[in-house]
Amino acid sequence: MSFSSKDEFIQNNVELFEGVGKFKGTCKINIKNDATPVVRPPRRVPLTVKPKLELKLKELEAQGIISKVDQPKEWVSNIVIIEKANGTIRICLDPQDLNKVIKREHVLIPTIEEFLPKLTNKSVYSVLDLKDGFFQIPLDVKSSELCTFSTPFGCYKFLRLPMGISCAPEIFQKRNQENFGDIQGVLIYFDDLLIAANSIKKHDEILAKVVQRAKSLNIKFNKNKVQFRVPEVKYLGHVFNVAGMRPDPERVKAVMELKEPKNKLELQRVLGMLNYLRRFVPHFSTKTAALRELLKQKVEWQWLGLHSQAFKELKNLICNAPVLGIFDSNKPITLQADSSKDGLGCCLLQNGQPIAFYSRSLTDSEKNYAQIEKEFLSILFAVNKFHYYIYGREFEVLTDHKPLVSIMNKNIVNVLSNRLQRIKIKLLKYQLNLKYLPGKFMHIANLLSRSFNEKEIQLDDEDMIETVHTLTKQLQMSEIKKREFKEATLKDQGLKKVQQYWETGWPNSIDKVPKEARSYFRFRHELSVEQDLVFLNSRVVVPVSLRKSMLLLLHEAHCGVEKSKARARQVIFWPNINDDIEKMISTCMVCERYRPQTIKEPLISHTIPHLPYEKIGADICDYGGKSYLVVGCYLTKWVDVVQLRNKSSEEVINKLKPMFATHGIPKIMICDNVPFSSWEMKKFSKEWCFEIITSSPRYPKSNGFAEKLVGIAKSLLRKAGPEKLYEALLEYRCTPISGMSVSPSQMLLSRKLRTKLPITQTELQPVVHKHFREGLIKKRARTKLYYDKQAHVRPEFISGEKVMVRVGTQWEPAVIVKKHSTPRSYLVKNKNGRIVRRNKCHIRKTNIQTNKELNPGYHDLGEEWNICGNNTQHNGLYHSNNNPVNLNRNTSHTTSQNGYLYNNNSGSSNPVYITRRGRNVNRPSRYDDYLL
Repeated sequence: MSFSSKDEFIQNNVELFEGVGKFKGTCKINIKNDATPVVRPPRRVPLTVKPKLELKLKELEAQGIISKVDQPKEWVSNIVIIEKANGTIRICLDPQDLNKVIKREHVLIPTIEEFLPKLTNKSVYSVLDLKDGFFQIPLDVKSSELCTFSTPFGCYKFLRLPMGISCAPEIFQKRNQENFGDIQGVLIYFDDLLIAANSIKKHDEILAKVVQRAKSLNIKFNKNKVQFRVPEVKYLGHVFNVAGMRPDPERVKAVMELKEPKNKLELQRVLGMLNYLRRFVPHFSTKTAALRELLKQKVEWQWLGLHSQAFKELKNLICNAPVLGIFDSNKPITLQADSSKDGLGCCLLQNGQPIAFYSRSLTDSEKNYAQIEKEFLSILFAVNKFHYYIYGREFEVLTDHKPLVSIMNKNIVNVLSNRLQRIKIKLLKYQLNLKYLPGKFMHIANLLSRSFNEKEIQLDDEDMIETVHTLTKQLQMSEIKKREFKEATLKDQGLKKVQQYWETGWPNSIDKVPKEARSYFRFRHELSVEQDLVFLNSRVVVPVSLRKSMLLLLHEAHCGVEKSKARARQVIFWPNINDDIEKMISTCMVCERYRPQTIKEPLISHTIPHLPYEKIGADICDYGGKSYLVVGCYLTKWVDVVQLRNKSSEEVINKLKPMFATHGIPKIMICDNVPFSSWEMKKFSKEWCFEIITSSPRYPKSNGFAEKLVGIAKSLLRKAGPEKLYEALLEYRCTPISGMSVSPSQMLLSRKLRTKLPITQTELQPVVHKHFREGLIKKRARTKLYYDKQAHVRPEFISGEKVMVRVGTQWEPAVIVKKHSTPRSYLVKNKNGRIVRRNKCHIRKTNIQTNKELNPGYHDLGEEWNICGNNTQHNGLYHSNNNPVNLNRNTSHTTSQNGYLYNNNSGSSNPVYITRRGRNVNRPSRYDDYLL
């Protein structure tokens, strides 16, 4: 087989350059055993791109590269759609989640030492590049399922190895070695096949074997990258030809063509790079003395011949051994990459020693890039220049632009800038670890980007004109709303500065940022500009003029603070947005009215009395259509249950008297308000010399022991029945209290009671138990300890403070009158003008008075609070007409409308409520607990 030219070779083997090849067998992607699957939902696709995507999916499916998935899969990635300048699209997998858990294969990558004997002293070379190399390798079933991706048309999976998979280079090198490694004269470096021979005849023989093998294995090559019978090739920083091997002059060209510095600042950059390399430069101080002399403060800048000579000698030193090193594949690789406003610079180092340098000027279109895009472009420039050194290997890239580090850690769909997305896609095939290094330490790349090689001209990359559809950055809003956002952004002084800094770069210090843009400084690394809108990652930044309307839209569902913040984190952003959300919700009347009950406070327990029946609790329970009076002792837990004919005060008193006659009169009785707050009960307590303390209205927890007594009574009635209530009650009194060894009867009567259960006479002998009170105290302390773990102390209220009071399931405005004598109780005046007693758990602070400022559309409570009144003076309450109401019940007085009136003629203490129409309403005495 002999061909006179490259074109003839391609024409005679056209089947090698058409279609997509397919290797024999399959490859496997191994993942870690503890890997947690990630499923990414499908993203929205612009309507103009959707038909093209559908056609592309069908095309790839017809080529056998992908197939439709009908069953749920554990791993589902996103895709990135890239629209070319001619309107066609290509699809890339975004496998960032999958790459984190892939186990890399250990494959021996060829080194320069292996190339030397096979490439040196050869007279003719050819290079063949595999077309769509990864797509030629089929995946096994499990690996194919790992490469599932979501689209608006359902899920698909790759049947071939997709680009971007972290283990792809090793797999490709291994499979290529298996296919062509046994052919003498062929070197395999990932997707490149190098053919080297001493003669054309020998070269053609080797090439014929490669062609025959490729045809038999259905392997395809890229006709645009064929190098046919060339006299020399460049690999790993060296040029190989018949004369042997020499260093590639391109790798030091950037340094050799450095311009002489024109001022002290440029000289400082040069000496900064030289100082970085000083450990490799013999007699560094002597060789740089003349240049350092120019940097002295009192020395005038004057570049002379001795300076030019020293500068030239130093450049020669850098570009030769021992400063310039030889690439060693066993040493770690570090790249420095930097961009100035007009140029790019990069350097490859191993253990701090330079191996190669490159620089170039930016094209006219690249000069219009934002600074962050230029910095990312410098990294792409570096990896392209050092491709043969770094491909298939892990390496480190240093940048002085910190935002790029976070961009590299994001999925492509979360990167907003089209250019940044395109560059990130191009970097997917490399195993790079991007790290931040402050610019003052980036000596080499910093100098090269500012003193770049102007002769190194690059045409505009057509790929950079492509549009990347990440499926997330498309704002789902009407054109009118989008236009409103753009106009408001352009008028916003702070965002105008952000857009300016996006183009030119942010100042190093917040002090250099104008006041209107300072709030954005801490987020500068995450901000981007796209189509005249500012984004924080994938969230649109809202201009000041639109923030109130966005808050109202955000709160349409009236969710709580945390949910509203979480919702905002998905879609919108501005500095201090969380504070604004908290303020808005705290002033929302709808949320105020329907807010859940307040948090619980630390437990306040009733004091345990020292003597039996000294302190009792009482309550009324209803069961089976009947009412029962339940009374219990706070110390001994003795319980009495008696049936009532009705709930009148007289009936309750008649049932209490026999109990007091049996056990003695208590000092204190804790009970609810009705009917124990009636005039008859107060008279009874006065005559029998004991005190009645009522619990806070609508807060039965303040009389928890009585509530527990009701529960015990109902349990006995439910389980034993009314007909056997007393048998059950007897057995309960003889049962030891939980956590203690004594029963209520032993504590109250100092003896066990005889029941239906057999018991010896000895056990019935009276025994005085003296220390059970200490046991009760310890038990109560444990209860308080557990209860208080999730309790919080709430602040106290002051007289005249505007608050919200719980009424049923809603909260209503009220004003604090004063603190009540019982713990955590307050006297409050509600919006109807009534003064009531409420526990602190039914009262909470409010910011609703600021409602009008932030939420002008909400109901204004000013009138309701005017009715409540917010001026108090000692024991007097001022109404809207400024007439004070004396809170002393025994003083007769008159008040204005909406107040309380004491009937001077009748001498009754019951108040008269005056309606708006002037009608007098007398309140029943059973509601006296609501009256002061």
